[in-house]
Formats: sequence, structure tokens, C-alpha cells
Amino acid sequence: MTSILHVILVELLKKGTITEKDLYESVRKSVENAGGELPRSEFLKLLMTLELRGYIKVEGTRRVVQLVRTPSEAR
Repeated sequence: MTSILHVILVELLKKGTITEKDLYESVRKSVENAGGELPRSEFLKLLMTLELRGYIKVEGTRRVVQLVRTPSEAR
């Protein structure tokens, strides 16, 4: 799970603001390329975890995801 959180954060660092749907597709492909799978329900739980920790913000009707702070800023 931790590695998938890392993949989500890396994708957000690369792309900045992105829709939830596009972020899911990008992360899912990365996970599948590594031999795993990522159900949408698990992805949504991970997004909620990151949002509760204050790393990301998900807002709007289009469910736009943006990075609020990087992991190094949390220390």
C-alpha cells in the first residue's frame, strides 16, 4: 500500500493538478506494469488517506486532485 501512495504522490508531482479519473488511470497503469492491480475502491481509500494527512486536496464536481504539500514538507 505504501508504494501505491508513493506512486500517487509522484504522479501528482509530475502532473500538478489532475482529475481523479485521469490520476486513477495513470496510477493503475503504473501498478499493472509492476505486476499488481489497483481496484478503484482501494484507490479512493488511498486518496482519502492522503487528503486526511493533508498532502492533497480533492475538490469540485470534476473531482480535481492537487498536491497541497510534499512529503518532505510534512517533517
